[in-house]
Amino acid sequence: MHRSLSSIRRLFFVAVIPFAFFSCTTARASHSYISYSSERSVLYEIDRTKVTLDKNPLEALARAWALRENTDGFPAVDTLYLNALDSSKAAFQSAVDSGRWSDAIRLYSSLSVLSHPPAEWTTDLLRKRQSDAWNEAGNRILTALEMPVASTPEDEAPSTAIVARMIRGTVTVWVDRGLRIEGGVGYADRVIGSGFFIDDRGYFITNYHVIASEVDPSYEGFSRLYIKLAGDTETRIPARVIGWDPVLDIALVKTEIQPPAVFQLGSSSDLKVGNRIYAIGSPAGLEQTLTSGIVSAQNRRLLSLGSILQIDAPINQGNSGGPIVDESGRVQAIVFAGIEQFEGLNFAIPVEYLRILLPSLYEGGKISHSWLGGHGRTATLPGSTQSVGVRVFYAVAGGPLDVAGIPKGAIITAVSGTQVRTLEDVQNALIRERPESIIRIDGLLVSPDGSTTSRHWFVYVQARPEKPGLQIVNSDIPSRALLPLTGFELEPVGNTKRYLVSSVVRGSIADESGFSEQDVVEIREFRVDEKAGFVTIQLFTKRRKSGYLDAFIGLFASLDSPSYF
Repeated sequence: MHRSLSSIRRLFFVAVIPFAFFSCTTARASHSYISYSSERSVLYEIDRTKVTLDKNPLEALARAWALRENTDGFPAVDTLYLNALDSSKAAFQSAVDSGRWSDAIRLYSSLSVLSHPPAEWTTDLLRKRQSDAWNEAGNRILTALEMPVASTPEDEAPSTAIVARMIRGTVTVWVDRGLRIEGGVGYADRVIGSGFFIDDRGYFITNYHVIASEVDPSYEGFSRLYIKLAGDTETRIPARVIGWDPVLDIALVKTEIQPPAVFQLGSSSDLKVGNRIYAIGSPAGLEQTLTSGIVSAQNRRLLSLGSILQIDAPINQGNSGGPIVDESGRVQAIVFAGIEQFEGLNFAIPVEYLRILLPSLYEGGKISHSWLGGHGRTATLPGSTQSVGVRVFYAVAGGPLDVAGIPKGAIITAVSGTQVRTLEDVQNALIRERPESIIRIDGLLVSPDGSTTSRHWFVYVQARPEKPGLQIVNSDIPSRALLPLTGFELEPVGNTKRYLVSSVVRGSIADESGFSEQDVVEIREFRVDEKAGFVTIQLFTKRRKSGYLDAFIGLFASLDSPSYF
């Protein structure tokens, strides 16, 4: 199955448009920023942390740490921190006792970051216990994740034996969604995709968008999932979804059969532009189709998280979810989508993301990713063109950055000890972190004279919202929400509804719409279409570049974009 160009653009497309409001809601503010210099704000945060302690001791621990670091003269803070520390250690012991090793590792890592690792345990010992549990459950593929097999760059076609094995391990995925009524006539509504076995117990991988109707709570129609094997295209074999990730478009599905063949996961980190790759799938439902091509480009930013590969192997409707393999038949990527309007422009999800997600996919359910509640861009220091990290332009009120006390303008230079130079680096680092963990963030504070001071913070990362922009418009006033949504930074003019543009983010909607500093802006309408995933803003403006002539302008932006982290 292909995603259309419009559906891909929905992730990040912005435009200047004439206005027509549909079914939508108006933004509302419901949270406030934390001010550690305000006694009233600090007392409120102390009370909030006490409430959080009963529900989530690890989050309370991070909040108490931030209070200790950013305040002085509040005796209740030290007591609160010690209580949260004891409760977090008790939560760790409970996870160990019940064999919840993923939770135990998350809690241990968080406590270790704050220099309070539980006694008699180490990360290696916990991972050994987790590996033993995987082996006992038959999850041998998870125990092999630490030993990736590099790709084979030889420009030779795979042998006939390898091709035969790969085809046997690939399936056609069918999702029967009943009848679709158009013009009073019923048509069969089916989604066709591909998949590949990774586990001899019947587990296989496909794209989330292929099986979305099986698990999407907003879908209310009929949906039945089954597969067809390459050697038996007549038999429909039922299957069920185990785990899924809508953001990276990956799903783990299980059947109750013994797979004819199982794929081995490679390592796409070795792939380079020009390397030959092979795609296997069921384009248009035609099973056992093998096509070849090369890696055309890397690091394409078509998803709100992560970067994908551009390939030139012929991909058609039905290929989605199939494997991209090297000459030895090892999986290097997963077919993601083709753009219908541009034949030959196709994409694949690097297998590295699958390797990261697999433990969570096997645990079952919807995958959540970590986020810091921030919006920013890759940063350079004055007088240099070398990127040094990510500058924080905006922090969500009450979000991880705000709670930790990381100010606007700070430059993030490392996440959990891994140096980051670009926004993509930060997002890739966060993909590897479990939500509801405490991590260390290193960064720089930049003074007005351009000098920098190194700092570090401990941040409790939350689960990334499906639409980060929606959380922003629900937690802030429109004039501030315009910064992450459109790239404006506004300053109020007196008590009116007018604002001066104090800065414009380069490459943003505001920049591309011709706005600049000192323009006058009045917000006339600010509305959100949550279902479509867009925000629409109507402005009355006087722009310097237009000779300060009065004008009405409509702006249109997605509630998600690669600039959120």
